[in-house]
Amino acid sequence: MKKTILLLASLFGLTATYAQRKSDTTFSNRLSREWKLQYYGDNGKKQPPSKQQLEDRMFFYKDYRVLSIAEGKKEYGVWQYDPTKKLLTITDNNTGKTTAFEVLLLNNEEFIAGYKDPNGTVLEIHMLAVSK
Repeated sequence: MKKTILLLASLFGLTATYAQRKSDTTFSNRLSREWKLQYYGDNGKKQPPSKQQLEDRMFFYKDYRVLSIAEGKKEYGVWQYDPTKKLLTITDNNTGKTTAFEVLLLNNEEFIAGYKDPNGTVLEIHMLAVSK
């Protein structure tokens, strides 16, 4: 009986591990592309990008690298995702600063992330996939 329970427990663990890996792969496949800012959401209000932000881009890569281009300035970093908390964490290569985003929506066309600023205000960042 103990062997059966141990076998079932180990099979469940393997299934959970496989499901986790598949989930991670699906997330990585959806995230890994070029994204452009559509608008910011602040308490239900849409704030369109400024003229300086129209060409801003985020590039996520399957090898966990990220490139951010904001107002012509390039910043490189690495990303990781915690599916249990739905948190995408980006660490800047130069400063080591880590920023966490709550993933609110991610599909092949749209990515919405929640960001809590230093004042505690939650902003939504709405991005669209850039077609190639």
